[in-house]
Amino acid sequence: MLKSVDALRDQVTGPLGKRFGAEARVLTTELHGLEVRGLAFSPGRVMRYVLDAETSRLRTTVLLRLTRSTRQPAA
Repeated sequence: MLKSVDALRDQVTGPLGKRFGAEARVLTTELHGLEVRGLAFSPGRVMRYVLDAETSRLRTTVLLRLTRSTRQPAA
């Protein structure tokens, strides 16, 4: 089952947008059998995703989360 990168990206964008909002972006897309894997960006985090092509189930793992600084500047 060979698909174009654009078709795979479109397949992932829908579920990713539902879960993380309209600002979520797909960075990489790879086809591994019946799974589509890659990296995605949502404001404040970089995550790895796995989309099962048969069930359209999206699993994500946050790899990097940005937080605001809590340090106070020196006087």
